[in-house]
Amino acid sequence: MKKTYVLDTNVLIHDPESIRKFDEHTVAIPVEVLSELDRLKVQQGQVGASARRVNRFIRELFDNQSLDKVVEGDRDKPTALHANLPSGGELRVVVNESLIREHFAGTRSDRLRAVFMQVDAPDHRIIASALYLRDISKGPVILVTKDACMALKAKALGLDVQDYRNDRVEIREGNEFRTLTISAKAMRDFQDLGQVKVAAAASQDVYINEYVMLSSDAGVEPARFVGDASFIALPIYREFLSDAPGARKGLQMPRGMRVIPKNFEQWVLLDALLNPDIRLVTCFGRAGTGKTFLSIAAALSQVLSEFSPYKKLYISRPVVQIGKDLGALPGTKEEKLSPYVQPYFDNLEVLFARSGAPLPSVASSTTSIVASDSKAKRKQAQARKAPPPIFGSQVQQQVAGQPRRPYQWLLDAGLIEIEAMTYIRGRSIGHAYMIMDEAQNMTPHEAKTVITRMGEGSKLVLIGDLDQVDTPYLDGRSNGLIHAHERMKGHSITAHVRLVHGVRSQLSELASELM
Repeated sequence: MKKTYVLDTNVLIHDPESIRKFDEHTVAIPVEVLSELDRLKVQQGQVGASARRVNRFIRELFDNQSLDKVVEGDRDKPTALHANLPSGGELRVVVNESLIREHFAGTRSDRLRAVFMQVDAPDHRIIASALYLRDISKGPVILVTKDACMALKAKALGLDVQDYRNDRVEIREGNEFRTLTISAKAMRDFQDLGQVKVAAAASQDVYINEYVMLSSDAGVEPARFVGDASFIALPIYREFLSDAPGARKGLQMPRGMRVIPKNFEQWVLLDALLNPDIRLVTCFGRAGTGKTFLSIAAALSQVLSEFSPYKKLYISRPVVQIGKDLGALPGTKEEKLSPYVQPYFDNLEVLFARSGAPLPSVASSTTSIVASDSKAKRKQAQARKAPPPIFGSQVQQQVAGQPRRPYQWLLDAGLIEIEAMTYIRGRSIGHAYMIMDEAQNMTPHEAKTVITRMGEGSKLVLIGDLDQVDTPYLDGRSNGLIHAHERMKGHSITAHVRLVHGVRSQLSELASELM
């Protein structure tokens, strides 16, 4: 039996293609939804773009058709307009005649007034339209909304209510890494050769570039699946364990600290961040697992390398407030975004802080820089020649006579640039390393927009915590970060890492578990 799905406005704004995704069933749109779309179409940003996109699609369904084919003249039928959908279903624009007739007289009218007093409110009229359709339709009628309060009101009136499920992604809970048990001999071969074939990989449906833990009586070691039942070792982890001269012992920041991962999952993330063949890295991890810190360290270690394929590091995050909005912020784009990207500055402060070494002042002479082929030193000399730019709170500290920040030369030289998501559409970012923090607050469409901005020779890192979604109508299973992982996994240029164990502090880990 065909079902009738009544779509709320927030579903259409969340996914403008949602009308096409109900197969052979009927999609009903109350006229109140059209009024809300008309009000939202003039807004700036993604909300207005989605409203205009839905309006255009609905109009195309009724254009170039005679009036007698799209209009139902019988007043007892539940709709004013109807059209066939490409999916095989039908679209109906609902005019709820019961609001001006006696359809809800008596007990039903009393129940409506008991749940909501203002029948003229758009949400309440949409609920009333769903009730009207349920009473005069033969098949089941389901209200689809992402508004929790509206869903509760509709349930109180006896309606069948569902969340929009088409964009929800289900993933395994807990540790993302599979554990594959191999023989002691296979583990010894893996340790000697750095590669091993595991027949069990095919039965467990392991995808390309998935990281797993190989376990045997001889020990445990992380590995990456490269296809054909083959797993390879992580080069930087092997170097860390090696006693060979010149082997890397983590990442050494120029004029800064040495970064050494604290657990296996951090080594896995570092491998994905440093692999030049992997162009997209998605990372889930709760607060304090080291997502941002390792991402910045890995990015700068490559940007500052003499043989780096990346010209600069772009940092960005969705502009989403927690709690009350402070209103418009004064200043340039960088000054407006400075509070949102402060976590990056906090991590840079740690990465480039040197105990016991005086920080260079703004007026330092470039004659103290010895000529060298080092790319990092050339960039430092170039930065010191230029006057310090206005960069949010950083300049305020310099003007007040406080010491120059140890990472300021990276900003002065243009090696780090803040990119606002608001202005990213239309850009082509080539030969750059880009980190998008708090990516769980992006919609799937916004995530697609960011990924498609990456030009030749660029790498994108999307990191976030699925338990800290602050955007309305998104949750841990429908946001842009988890969509990017699910749609892009299994390709040779993409990889995914999940961090579980916190390393920030004992207090942070306790709060993440209990609060």
